[in-house]
Amino acid sequence: MPASTPLPSSGKTNETNGENSQIWVISDGTAGMRLQAIALGDALIAADITNQTSLADIISKPSWWLRHLPRLVPFLPKTLLSSWLGSIAGRLSKDKPAIIITCGRRMAGTSIALKQLSKAHAVGTRTIHIQDPRLPPHYFDILIVPQHDPARGANVLTNMASLNRLDMPKIADAANQLGKKWRALPAPRVAVLLGGANRRYDISAIMAKDMASRLADFATKTGASLALIPSRRTPANLVTQLTAALGPLPYAVMDQAENNPYPGILGLVDAVIVTSDSVNMISEATITSLPILIAEWKSETGRIGAFHDAMMAAGHIAPLREKIPQDGFTPLFEMPAIVKSVLARLNS
Repeated sequence: MPASTPLPSSGKTNETNGENSQIWVISDGTAGMRLQAIALGDALIAADITNQTSLADIISKPSWWLRHLPRLVPFLPKTLLSSWLGSIAGRLSKDKPAIIITCGRRMAGTSIALKQLSKAHAVGTRTIHIQDPRLPPHYFDILIVPQHDPARGANVLTNMASLNRLDMPKIADAANQLGKKWRALPAPRVAVLLGGANRRYDISAIMAKDMASRLADFATKTGASLALIPSRRTPANLVTQLTAALGPLPYAVMDQAENNPYPGILGLVDAVIVTSDSVNMISEATITSLPILIAEWKSETGRIGAFHDAMMAAGHIAPLREKIPQDGFTPLFEMPAIVKSVLARLNS
């Protein structure tokens, strides 16, 4: 991580916490979007040699107008924008954030509105938006988009995977704290990161049964023990069917009463299986250089299909087959380069 560049300052002291600058991460609370924005904010703070930057994690549901008609925002009266933004409009002139980070199309209008108000109040806030909003890039100071999306421009940065806060030291530290339940699994150990329903499809009973059968078949043919890590989106019947299908085969499953073994489990296993629905889980796992195997619920198309294709072509992931690959995969750790490019643009 670069450690020789201070964050740009608006030239005004933050009055709420005594610190020189503040980064706002604004989301509607959607976990995948919020965590990407926080990851970038944390990385920028880590790169600030002055140690005088703080992060505010703000949850704000965008109004209907900001969410659905973002192209109108630059042409609307500032009083109207302030009313749509609610309390964060008042905080803008008080806190004077140096940077505002948003992620996802639904938050693009909020970012544009805050940029307009920042200009009106001479606050000097810079805006960074993550993911392609399908809007002209000049609406933002910096736009960070997946490389398979079409947006390009002087202020556009591209990345292959989703941004996240993981690195190998964090994984190793978390692995050292794992309990006997996980360490007792016989080698080879394979982590299974289970997603679930999303905006593209629900997980039917047939899909869950098929996934359980494929994972049990993989464990039987490879002799691997499975570390099963469900997420909040994982259907309860999938875990039940999976443990039934595994029968006497060695496995351990996370339950809600224990500390989450993730991400430490990534430092304990020989390979990782990730269900195809989650770009974030796949992106995090590829930091490790372990074999990352994708278990499809169904054939993925569109943007996530393009993501899978690009990641496979680059050697970061592979489809789930009947054996564990012996060769390591190409690790993917994009955050240092992203931070370097962001700082260069902010300070230019």
